[in-house]
Amino acid sequence: MDNKTITAIIVSQYKAGLGMLRHTIEKVPAAQWNTEEYSNPNWQIAYHILWGVKFYLGANPESYLPWGNAIEGAESLGGSQDWENPDKDVVIEGHHTKDELLSFIDEIENSLPQAIETLPLDDNSGFEWYPYSRCELHINNIRHIQHHTAQIIERLKAKGITGFVWWTDQNPPQEW
Repeated sequence: MDNKTITAIIVSQYKAGLGMLRHTIEKVPAAQWNTEEYSNPNWQIAYHILWGVKFYLGANPESYLPWGNAIEGAESLGGSQDWENPDKDVVIEGHHTKDELLSFIDEIENSLPQAIETLPLDDNSGFEWYPYSRCELHINNIRHIQHHTAQIIERLKAKGITGFVWWTDQNPPQEW
């Protein structure tokens, strides 16, 4: 299989994951968007996903250019490792709206082909903590989208919200 075909498959799978995220964001009720029920509200998980996609589509950490509407520190969901938390002096103020994050998805989707074609798939990932190829980094990034999208879906299902469909590729799913 040639790199052009592999690149097209990777783009399609990114768009499938982002399509599922888009659909999930659209289904989050207003009362659940910025709820204090969880340590990380749904908007923040969605933002974390998109921040990560944009970050890892870059060549390396130094090449990262933040999204124009970024809320500093909101990409961090907290955890036991230092890198999982915002800097101590950063206070997350406000929250992103659904429309802002849906626009961020559009921006990422529009940049996918060029971002993936620019960096050879068999090159090093560019991120020292991921010591494997750029191709494997893309697969990891897609898995990250799905992991956190499923987290939001499970929260919504617990609230009785259903109707989440599986995207097999970049095309919206058809009725079964």
